[in-house]
Amino acid sequence: MNRPRMVFAFATLIFALAALPALAGDGDVYLYDDAVTGEVDLGRYLSTGEVFVYDGLGALCRIEEGPAPDPYPAIHVWEPGFERLGPSSADPDGIRFINLGMFWVQNKLALVLWKIQIPNATERLAGEFDEDLTLSMWVDWDENEAWDPGELMVRKDLNLQGMVPDGHDTVRIYYLSAFRVPDINALMQATWGRGNYGVNTLHKLWVRGTLACDDPDASPDGEQLFGEVEDYLVSYLAHKKKDHKN
Repeated sequence: MNRPRMVFAFATLIFALAALPALAGDGDVYLYDDAVTGEVDLGRYLSTGEVFVYDGLGALCRIEEGPAPDPYPAIHVWEPGFERLGPSSADPDGIRFINLGMFWVQNKLALVLWKIQIPNATERLAGEFDEDLTLSMWVDWDENEAWDPGELMVRKDLNLQGMVPDGHDTVRIYYLSAFRVPDINALMQATWGRGNYGVNTLHKLWVRGTLACDDPDASPDGEQLFGEVEDYLVSYLAHKKKDHKN
């Protein structure tokens, strides 16, 4: 079935697209943002898809699967399944959060691996892939049960023209991105009080990742024609700076 647009939605990775994609066979395409250069073993990633962090073997961040509960906004996707995040268009299985421990830590790099799957690729026309796929990720840092414009951590356009159809019935696109985890001490100071030195506080933050077709203004709510939306609850370990006031 042909259609004029493609849309992807998901929560997970944030970088400028590398100049040339790696084609590893079996319909797999590996892409990455320049920001991960020097952080991970790119040779290993481009040949096997494994994300090896130089500063220690990357661990999967502790997460819980969504969808995010009310009153978080919803996105209605009219035609899911043309392109997917992960193998299923119904399950949150298309984003991996990778870092040096089980939690996000302020000022540390958070790696996100997007897994896009295109089924029935041999039945598509090359012109179907002329438009960009827009990847977006928001994190509710202030825990106000909404994703605000300033909480957009990833926005990247991917153009698959020339990559598909490639002779494989199922094409898998992997995109490795990253962002620097902000310090949310100021936002959470009121909940800690005074007189506590070096207190580590664990916060659960809702993350939304989306993939849309040629939509640089994609938002975390409303409607989109094609694609998928995935929500995850990610653990953030905040460290309170010393406060000498009693």
